Amino acid sequence: MPRRAAAICGLLTPVTFLAGLLFGDLAQPDAFSPANDDISYLGAQTADQAWIYNQIAANLNGLLIVAFAWGLWRALGSGWLARLGVLGLAVLGVTRFLEGFLRLDCRSMDAGCENASWQADAHRIESGIASALFFLVPPVLAFAFRRLPEWRDLWLPTLLTVPVVVAVSVLFSGIGNGAAVRAASITWFLWLGLLAWRLMRLPDGRTVRPAGEAVD
Repeated sequence: MPRRAAAICGLLTPVTFLAGLLFGDLAQPDAFSPANDDISYLGAQTADQAWIYNQIAANLNGLLIVAFAWGLWRALGSGWLARLGVLGLAVLGVTRFLEGFLRLDCRSMDAGCENASWQADAHRIESGIASALFFLVPPVLAFAFRRLPEWRDLWLPTLLTVPVVVAVSVLFSGIGNGAAVRAASITWFLWLGLLAWRLMRLPDGRTVRPAGEAVD
């Protein structure tokens, strides 16, 4: 995949996530509260217009993350930290894609909601993996960027991504748990968009090498 195409995919990840989230919230009835209800309820079997979240913020978003990860894989070189971070990002993209199919049975607002099916159980497993990678990928990539001249200026902002996400979550938790998760997720995807913008600015066909490594 050409580097520019991968970068465009990366730039579209925050757009698709935010669009699926916003329009998914708007499609729900008045009893649904974005401030308090979890994001996963937007794609539940009983959700109104569940396709908005499932196909845009999950399926499409996941595919875009995987495509962007492929571009980073080629751009960052063979350092083990870079490989590990990009691989984690790709796995995260897969979990985002699967979320569009592994749906909850119902929303908390639905009478008698239990979420006891195999799909709901699989959703919880997938969400747990995705949550762990949300926190693990940025610091791993941060230390990889520190060794790469063309990415070094992003190593500190990337390292601070997780603390900023946590701080945003705490700040919005005063509104509600749903608002906290939404604000934290949007902040994380904005960071991903920043990486995509840097990838876009790199010359095509050029692989970044760690400082001090000889060029063939």
